[in-house]
Amino acid sequence: MPALYLATGRVAGDECSSTYEGRHLTLEESYLTHPTHTDGFVDVGDPVICGENIVGVALGSAAAATDLIAIDTEGIWFLSAVATNEDGNSAIAPGDELYINKTTAIISKSDEPTTQVPFGYALGDVATGTTAIVAIKLHAHIKEGDVIVAKEVTFTETTGAGTYTGSIQVPAGATLQDIIVHAVALWDTATSAALNVGDAADPDGFFAAVNLKATDLLAGESISFAFAGAKQGADVDVTAAGAHVRRRYLATARVISGVVVTVGATGSAGRTRMTVLYTLPTTVIAATKV
Repeated sequence: MPALYLATGRVAGDECSSTYEGRHLTLEESYLTHPTHTDGFVDVGDPVICGENIVGVALGSAAAATDLIAIDTEGIWFLSAVATNEDGNSAIAPGDELYINKTTAIISKSDEPTTQVPFGYALGDVATGTTAIVAIKLHAHIKEGDVIVAKEVTFTETTGAGTYTGSIQVPAGATLQDIIVHAVALWDTATSAALNVGDAADPDGFFAAVNLKATDLLAGESISFAFAGAKQGADVDVTAAGAHVRRRYLATARVISGVVVTVGATGSAGRTRMTVLYTLPTTVIAATKV
């Protein structure tokens, strides 16, 4: 526990805060994760994180790990941010939620819960893939326990044959809850439009050769692990007694990709959405043996 907030000798109802306490916190340098510096200690103006929920900006510099450093947890600060998310380059715009890396203290749009913590909201723009100074409203989010993460890819048909690829990063140790493919509008390319969903180990392991032009997936219909529409790949069984879904859990990270291949010179009406749902528990309890 930070020395300034020890409860020794205190009773319930004692006030330990001074002016601005609650917005300005004081913590030993050793509790703070911050950008790397030659001396190894935090510098004034650094974005910092303490534990999983306390984020802020350092109001002073340290010369030792035991130095007490005040941090601002709710102000508006100009800070360096990288216009990327967990899937690659992504422009930052006002109102975007920004996250701080638990190890490097780099600020970006990446919301991968294994490596990132909510930091605040952008009040300016950063061009995609670049690093720039931007105004950020600090605001911590208290974690409410494990959640289901949902990420979505949209496929929009344009005229002419081609291959459409939509990919979603799934972190190591995650368990897939479902993959839902929803048809918003039928594809109308002249010859064919077929969708496969899988990963590097099996590109059509979840759904194989889904006809987006006709009966496999009509407008307003969807397929999922439980209702695969007879388009299941090798990792999904037909819904019935004894059916299974394989490779839901992997100890390593992977990329779930939906790939649509169209043949024919015409067509621009198709609209399809792919949603990947997964969990990555922060608390894993080992079973005991007696």
